[in-house]
Amino acid sequence: MDRRRAARVNVQLPVSVWGVDAFGQAFTSPAMVTNLSANGVVVQGVRRRMRIGESIDVRMGNNKGQFRVIWVGDMSELGLERIGGNSFLPASNLVQFAQSAATC
Repeated sequence: MDRRRAARVNVQLPVSVWGVDAFGQAFTSPAMVTNLSANGVVVQGVRRRMRIGESIDVRMGNNKGQFRVIWVGDMSELGLERIGGNSFLPASNLVQFAQSAATC
């Protein structure tokens, strides 16, 4: 049984990620959101060593959100959990993505 709190949608969305890596160095990096839900995202392409629990910002166009690193995977992949009420995607877009995924 799936323990996720919200439906996940596979996407390919270019974003910018910035924060502080595991060595205390500030960085900005282009990345790709490959999976998203109302509670978090999976990004690929962040070629920095990251620590679980660190906060990073994700920006897509004029929208941005703050996330916490909850897992670090292979191939520069990070699982991020949304912090607070801010998301880099408007809620209406998330609903539209979830509805599209439900019909597939």
